[in-house]
Amino acid sequence: MSTAMRLLTLTVMLALCAGVVVAGCGHKDTHKGTLTSVDADNNQVVVADEDGKEVKLTLTANTQVMDAEGNEAKVSELVGKKVKVVSEHAKVDSIKQMA
Repeated sequence: MSTAMRLLTLTVMLALCAGVVVAGCGHKDTHKGTLTSVDADNNQVVVADEDGKEVKLTLTANTQVMDAEGNEAKVSELVGKKVKVVSEHAKVDSIKQMA
């Protein structure tokens, strides 16, 4: 195998490994604040922290939504309430109303 071919093979392998690392990083973000709005058409929610900084996140088919007692709830029922939102890459894993 030529040196150029080895270099190309190594470059492709490194690029693939870097893509896998980024795609499956597993980093979770936690946002605590008030659920200010729900856009059901676009599957998005907006959470505002105590300083008024807003973050827009996307709901998925697997998003879990719970009230303060831990019961399943509809996201629209939590608008205006304090929540804790866990997300990964701006996609919501869970929304739980804070007591």
